[in-house]
Amino acid sequence: MRATWIGVQGAEPDLVLAALGLEPMPGAPPGDWVEGDYSYRVFPGGWVVVASQQNLDLGADLEQAASTTDQMAVGCEMSTVVMYSEARGYEGGQLQWSAIHDPDDEARPLALEGEPPAILAGLEAKALNSQAAEQGVDYVFDVPLQLFAHYTGFVYDEDEATDWICLRADGSQPVGRKRPERPGRRGRPTQPEPRKLNRGQIALLFLGGIILLGWFSGVFL
Repeated sequence: MRATWIGVQGAEPDLVLAALGLEPMPGAPPGDWVEGDYSYRVFPGGWVVVASQQNLDLGADLEQAASTTDQMAVGCEMSTVVMYSEARGYEGGQLQWSAIHDPDDEARPLALEGEPPAILAGLEAKALNSQAAEQGVDYVFDVPLQLFAHYTGFVYDEDEATDWICLRADGSQPVGRKRPERPGRRGRPTQPEPRKLNRGQIALLFLGGIILLGWFSGVFL
């Protein structure tokens, strides 16, 4: 699973969506956050949370969304495929902190920049203690997600709300920016997934093998 969430406090939903190049999808009923490519919901405390399983960018898109409020804006990105997670926090339109968990960075389970919130130290310590007690489980992966939940109230694997509004790109600007591929361990490029063949392609390959076998048999026998 790969997903990005952007939360903005104290801004009108229309302003946040416009900054991201999104609009409500006409005729689409409310549902879970995972049902559409993009969706949003307003949480207590005035947090507008936009969820995406597509290509919302934690850099440019979060910065655009943060410009719609003089209060806080936070973003979170995660991939359970490579166990990468990241959170960033803005205030008054300015980046204040970031916390990145990159499994390839063995020296730093959690890379911090800026002035992260005070709660982070406790979350990191608890994760590292749990990880030391249970080898093979990546608890630090959850810390950026917990930071996002601390502010917005959204917990991705516990959210059962069915009033998320489905969104689409409004055509005013490209939604998301192409992210660079994350390197594999020790800097090697991540290998692409092998291409899967359908039944027709498998049958053609099998038939081709039989024909080649018959041809070789005729030549050498």
